Amino acid sequence: AAALGSAVSNETYGLDGTFAFFDNLAINTYWARTHTDGVRGDDSSYRAQVDYTGDCYGLQLDHLAVGDNFRPEIGYVRRDDIRRSLALARFSPRPRNSRLVPKYSYTGTLIYAETGAGSLETLGWRGEFAVEFHSSDRFTASYGSIFERLPLDLRVVGLIVPAGGYDYAPARVSYTFGQQRPVSGTTTLERGAFYHGDKTTLTVSQGRLNLSPQLSIEPTYLWNWVTLPDSRSTTHLAGTRVTYTMTPTMFASALVQYNTGINAVSANVRLRWEYRPGSELFVVFNEQRDTLSAQFPDLLNRAVIVKMNRLLRF
Repeated sequence: AAALGSAVSNETYGLDGTFAFFDNLAINTYWARTHTDGVRGDDSSYRAQVDYTGDCYGLQLDHLAVGDNFRPEIGYVRRDDIRRSLALARFSPRPRNSRLVPKYSYTGTLIYAETGAGSLETLGWRGEFAVEFHSSDRFTASYGSIFERLPLDLRVVGLIVPAGGYDYAPARVSYTFGQQRPVSGTTTLERGAFYHGDKTTLTVSQGRLNLSPQLSIEPTYLWNWVTLPDSRSTTHLAGTRVTYTMTPTMFASALVQYNTGINAVSANVRLRWEYRPGSELFVVFNEQRDTLSAQFPDLLNRAVIVKMNRLLRF
């Protein structure tokens, strides 16, 4: 890629591979490098992951490296200048002659991340215990400890967290109601230290209420209560998605959300029609309004998007 009116260029090249062995062993890996005029060294990225997903035992080993000068200008990098390693081990025994529980799961996770210069960024561990029921419900409880270093001040849920190193240890419990129920979803409660304060979070996610074979409602809710030494914040995110299926090849959905963190209400309405196998038409309407405006609901942005694709077979 080259900017108009300049001689600066950027190239990205690499290889990636996925290798599967037997029924439950996979290796995922990639290596990539960029070349940008005026930039030399520390411009590569690679990842190696081994994943064993047996019924009784599980193991995952993962190492990711992204150079400080790795710059794929036509792609995306969530975080550069990082070396991250992760190890996860799982033991999932199946009790004999149990009419209630077909499987237990014990999982331990370790994570370590540092900069390319060797400065510690993240170090943590987490242990999790889960119970799967014959009803497809699932109960999970976990606890862990993590150290995180912030190189810059961080703004989170309307509060400012100063740069520095922080240790915190959140505990979490959740219960998932099986998809076969008329009302399903996951409820999670998390409590623990949060940087130099504490945080309580209540989440309702993946909720689903089937009103009819054609009509369903998927509510979501997130409540954050954060307390820092000199400030506190309470935020709510509530929303629901309504989906109506007119025919096997056409449906309409609407997602409405209210976020007190940014004081806005937003809506996303989408129509999808597969007018022939592999060919689709999308019509999308987006809108966001300010809930604090003196002229509520004051319009912040609005967009209408139409997309059509056609599958050609030869």
